[in-house]
Amino acid sequence: MTNDYTKKCEITKIREFIYEGLNEALFEAFGTYWIAMESNFLNAGDISLMNRFFCDFLTIQNNGIVPAEENIANNFISYFNKASRFQKKEIILRNIYRYSVYFLKLEFSNISDPQIREKIEEINTFGAKDAYPFLMEVLEDYDYAHINKNMLLDILNTVIGFIEDRNSLESLQKSVSFAGLSSEINKMMVLKDYVPKFVVEERSSEEKFAI
Repeated sequence: MTNDYTKKCEITKIREFIYEGLNEALFEAFGTYWIAMESNFLNAGDISLMNRFFCDFLTIQNNGIVPAEENIANNFISYFNKASRFQKKEIILRNIYRYSVYFLKLEFSNISDPQIREKIEEINTFGAKDAYPFLMEVLEDYDYAHINKNMLLDILNTVIGFIEDRNSLESLQKSVSFAGLSSEINKMMVLKDYVPKFVVEERSSEEKFAI
């Protein structure tokens, strides 16, 4: 049976795996991104949230398949080894850090824009934590100007409607997930008013992660 000790060990295993593979170039990235990520979770008052974050992050990497809690470390190591064949490890660490920022913003509804924050708060009121992998990707799209604010609000309203429909069908609550909703929302936005990235003015790097 999975317990808090087991979950903590999974994160410890991931940290040790990253640390053991450090070289001079990666050591700086470890300090810049990994340590900063841990500090953010500590400052949030709940370091155990890292367990949920890595589960959600790996769900994104596994195309919506949620890893078992006791296999988070093994899943991460497989992901990292595969990704490092195509990306620099420093970039992988930066991406992990970026998604951890999105995760914490969702968890605490820490969004500066009041309209967006209101929608995130509503989603959290429903307790729909399984939406986080999808929502982290949506926040990334917004952060990099792949979608604009109106489109983001449309997506969040669609997510809220999906949750309400799911909650009204008690027999389907556990079987209906966001795995299929992602592609449907993407189709909806393309058909409606999707604006390609090169048309939308991207915000400066200083504003990234602000939302």
